[in-house]
Amino acid sequence: IGLIGDSTVADTYGWGPAFAERVSSRTMVLNRAKNGATLESLSKALNVLLEEKPDYVLIQFGHNDQKRYGVEEYSKNLRSYVERITNSGGQAVIVSSVTRRNFDNAGRIAPRASGLKGSLPEFSRAARKVASELKVPFIDLYALSVGHHNKIGRGASAAYNFEESDTTHFSKKGAAAIANLVVEE
Repeated sequence: IGLIGDSTVADTYGWGPAFAERVSSRTMVLNRAKNGATLESLSKALNVLLEEKPDYVLIQFGHNDQKRYGVEEYSKNLRSYVERITNSGGQAVIVSSVTRRNFDNAGRIAPRASGLKGSLPEFSRAARKVASELKVPFIDLYALSVGHHNKIGRGASAAYNFEESDTTHFSKKGAAAIANLVVEE
């Protein structure tokens, strides 16, 4: 299983390593996610990953893409990834971005919008649309993670922070929780 995405999936403080711990010993996880990555910046890394012939490739981008371009460019780049994975004989699985853990005054997840080219809900809808159009599996990790954090609340969610003020990246506990959502789905 190949993983390609941004820091929220990467080995440093993403859910990818916790996901790899949850697969059988007969399954190898090739995590090619990188901190600061966008679909554009890891395009060549996808080619290298595909040379390893993974059966499945989970694609999760959005956090950095939304800082650089809107949903149209994101969708175009996502389509390219899916087509390249399919052409290599693999099965693409589109995964929408995990939420940032920003809570509003009512204690509910509130998407960040200022200074961005689009919100994570918009990018999630775009990812769903591409998956539907190209007939590939879709994991709505955005909705799953929002629901999870709204259920456990701000206090419990704080234990998922890589550092106290980092509401994007994960502690081991946070990575495990998000990996569980992906595996379950």
